[in-house]
Amino acid sequence: GAIELDLNHFPRGAKTSKQCTLEMVTNEAELPMISIFKQKRVKGWWPFVARDENDELEVTGKVEAELHLLTAEEAEKSPAGLARNEPD
Repeated sequence: GAIELDLNHFPRGAKTSKQCTLEMVTNEAELPMISIFKQKRVKGWWPFVARDENDELEVTGKVEAELHLLTAEEAEKSPAGLARNEPD
């Protein structure tokens, strides 16, 4: 499965895995939409979807993600992976 998020206009992530459903992709007009460029930070669950043998959408997985929008200066000060503890 896959998910594409338009960073200017995408559905707010679900608070829990259980609330993360196919309706987040099929009923976008009824869901609150956000822009990472206005909010700067967002966390939630989004569904991965794919077409089944009947050409209908189905949830094939879910991802929990936290997105942070940084300036180039902020990103240079704290590169990904640095300033983090080793995995347990």
